[in-house]
Amino acid sequence: MLRDRMSCTLLVGGCAFGVALGSSALAAEADNGKTLANRWCSSCHVVDREQKLATDQAPPFASLAKVPAFDANKLAFLLLKPHPNMPTLSLSRAEIADIAEYIATQK
Repeated sequence: MLRDRMSCTLLVGGCAFGVALGSSALAAEADNGKTLANRWCSSCHVVDREQKLATDQAPPFASLAKVPAFDANKLAFLLLKPHPNMPTLSLSRAEIADIAEYIATQK
């Protein structure tokens, strides 16, 4: 029963995220995502193939993009929630969607 509630919560949360983003979810801009990723993410993650330095504690964006279950919308939803392995990001939902879309291009 608890598992069903959690699944429902995740489903509703994901739908709410999509609705909250509205058309910007469909119009996410990978180029802007690259710019944002270089600013916010590159100190820990390798965000593109030209980058030489990052920590070994954070997966490269290319590795994230190659995960079989990768989905830019799920990733964007995850980034909206603070989690212990990452610093709090001061990004809008549209900016997070752009970063997720950029990661999707790294396959």
